[in-house]
Amino acid sequence: MKLFDAVPNDLFSVLASPNRILYADALTVLYDAYRDTLKIPEEKLYSMLRSKLEHQLAEATFEGEDIDEDELRDISGRARFLIRKLCSKGWFEKERGDDFGEYITVPGYSSRILELFQQITNEEPSRGYSYVFGTYSSLKVAQDGGGVFEKMSALYSSYDSTQSLIKLLQMVYHNVKHYFQLQIDMQNVNDVLSAHFDDFGQTVVETYIRPLKIRDSVPKYRVPIQSILDGWLEDDALITAMANSAYQDRRGETLESCRSDILQKIFWIKERYDSIESDYLDEIDAQVRRYTRATTQKLENLTNRDQNIRGNLNYLLTALSRNSRASELVEQIQPAFSLCEQSYLSEKSLWFRKRPGKREKADPVMIEDLTPGEAATRQAELLLHSEYGRAEISAYIDQLLGERGFCYSKDMTLTDDKSYIMSLLSVLATSDVGTPYVAEIYKGAFTENGYTIPQLKIARKGTEK
Repeated sequence: MKLFDAVPNDLFSVLASPNRILYADALTVLYDAYRDTLKIPEEKLYSMLRSKLEHQLAEATFEGEDIDEDELRDISGRARFLIRKLCSKGWFEKERGDDFGEYITVPGYSSRILELFQQITNEEPSRGYSYVFGTYSSLKVAQDGGGVFEKMSALYSSYDSTQSLIKLLQMVYHNVKHYFQLQIDMQNVNDVLSAHFDDFGQTVVETYIRPLKIRDSVPKYRVPIQSILDGWLEDDALITAMANSAYQDRRGETLESCRSDILQKIFWIKERYDSIESDYLDEIDAQVRRYTRATTQKLENLTNRDQNIRGNLNYLLTALSRNSRASELVEQIQPAFSLCEQSYLSEKSLWFRKRPGKREKADPVMIEDLTPGEAATRQAELLLHSEYGRAEISAYIDQLLGERGFCYSKDMTLTDDKSYIMSLLSVLATSDVGTPYVAEIYKGAFTENGYTIPQLKIARKGTEK
């Protein structure tokens, strides 16, 4: 990740200074101005800083900052200093307009970072987007009445939505783990209840998990999505037309690369919807059940810790974990409690690693030079070009295609190593510039006599259909 090739080196220095809270508030004001106004006059940003940060500017000391005495004298000068500081670090740039006034321009990297800061600090729970329903809707509309361009656009949009859905599920999974870790340090019943019902219940369950089960349901829309994509896969003319549309839209360097990209995206979306439930939703459900069970047990322990042995033991072990003299106290209570180290039995528990002995220096072993001579190299090159040259490969393909002009994997007769190598070289030869053949690779594999190749079709150009 070459982060500082995309952003200035000192961009984040203001957030590491003693006045980082003031700078963070100033960035919030900058984001508000950027969001509300297309053209941002410098005077407007200056006025917003003065009005919204008047109290913070008055209390700031600016120790260690390169602020002038004139700027430090009053709030107006300090607001000017904030503008100068943020501009010098690369958060925004200045340009002179047609009216000779100074205007603020926010670079792309800065606007994205400011948007991220806003999302992190936003106290209102953000709602998950309807990625599944959006994917189904775009494909359904394109299928029912859209042209080739609409179908191509719907496919790329569905690919982006599916990627966003996967990222959302990953975020939800790690968010559940995060709340689990937060709960471990809580020792107050009210804190646990608030974290579970208010924070976890509203921020995670109601916002993301519940919609995926009811409204934006993966099981509900999975089959229709895959049915539409299967129909497109079976129509080779449609795939070719979509590839032409993608090539005209500059989504690939060549027509073949656009076609390959479209097929890969179709297969990727289908495979993701086949595995989302088992790989993501079931794992998230397991984590939610584990978190809920742990929350219930913790509430029971905290509520009844003065009334049962489990509660007293929980209180005792918690106190020991926070005491610097834990080892001495454990020895004192050892006669009353049998405290043992927690461990587990694994597949590696029944063997011991062999300890290596001391290595002794031995006589050096001379390594023979096994580099082949010039004669052997020439002989190998002659053998390679004589049996696997371009002419031989072309003859092999012409023999396979025959009068039909096309053949499949099952027609290649994989009987020995040479036929297996020639089948692979035939596919590679179809990618050469000016070759009269074209290869289509399908899902799955073909195996014969112990040799396995992809399911494919080789045809002369003009007879693909």
